[in-house]
Amino acid sequence: MTRPRSTYGKRQREQEKREKAQAKVERKVARQTLEPDDDNQAPVEASESELITELADLHGAFEAGDVSLDDFEERRDRIREQLERIQQ
Repeated sequence: MTRPRSTYGKRQREQEKREKAQAKVERKVARQTLEPDDDNQAPVEASESELITELADLHGAFEAGDVSLDDFEERRDRIREQLERIQQ
């Protein structure tokens, strides 16, 4: 017995799920960065568990092909720096 192929609808739902996860990662990164024109704003520090979750989401988005290698490395390094600051 052969295995049935994925339907167009299923592939579309999976793509939308990956896009939603990518948007979530981008929103988290945006919340954690400072606005360049607002000098009075303090950086928002995320908890260790939030950063680990964000890193896992980023890896998932990269594996799904939703994030380029350059973006992945930049965000990964930023998250790792924040984790190191928390652990010190």
